[in-house]
Amino acid sequence: MNAKVISVWGANGSGKTTTAVNLAFSLAQRNFTVGLISSNMYYGEMQTLCGCNIPEDRGIYHALMGGETKNMFVQAGKTSVFVLSVPDKFDAMQLTTVSAKSVKDMLDDAAFRFDYLVIDGDTELNNPISSIGMTEADMIIAVHRPSVKDCLWYSGMKGVGDLLNLSYKTVHILNTHDKSCDLSAYKSSIGLTFDFELGYVENANIYANTGQAIIFHDLRQEREYISGMKALTSSVILGGGQ
Repeated sequence: MNAKVISVWGANGSGKTTTAVNLAFSLAQRNFTVGLISSNMYYGEMQTLCGCNIPEDRGIYHALMGGETKNMFVQAGKTSVFVLSVPDKFDAMQLTTVSAKSVKDMLDDAAFRFDYLVIDGDTELNNPISSIGMTEADMIIAVHRPSVKDCLWYSGMKGVGDLLNLSYKTVHILNTHDKSCDLSAYKSSIGLTFDFELGYVENANIYANTGQAIIFHDLRQEREYISGMKALTSSVILGGGQ
């Protein structure tokens, strides 16, 4: 592999997909070519956040079946971010079994085409793209949004990380605390030291629904988010978590 592989992981609702998208664009702003891979095998979510479309003759299933990713990624606008997901009009009735080997072959091929691969992981441990992505990753970014659910998720998943020896390459980020959960109680309960913090952005859902990354907006809340994302991006480039 030539590319550095970054896996983004978290509970449902943690903001991991938004984090993966903004990290990819943040790396691209530093003149890196980035492959952004979705582990969602049911519908094409990733491209909606990136403002692009994936036609039926491209996408992740074709890459998995063919063993190579040439022409399967779709460029996000005029940026150096390229997206691999299921097509926009994918029918979940077409779901097929995905082997660990096909995922490994796909990642190996994609790694020769990019400087970075950012994999948006799945909460489900049996998702092969997510699980193989984490074992192959140079860094795992665990995204936490303060909540009771996140404490329960981390409690359930911590043993997996220890068993698979993933902890040494995992960084934990506190994502968009909206004050709906007592932060002191949350930190005490989860027992983690967070490496980075991404600020709350009220317009985040609007940006997601219009295919715009948060880091492209220069407003007060957005600037706080961007500051945290820049610090995270620098750590990725410098190899933090290793």
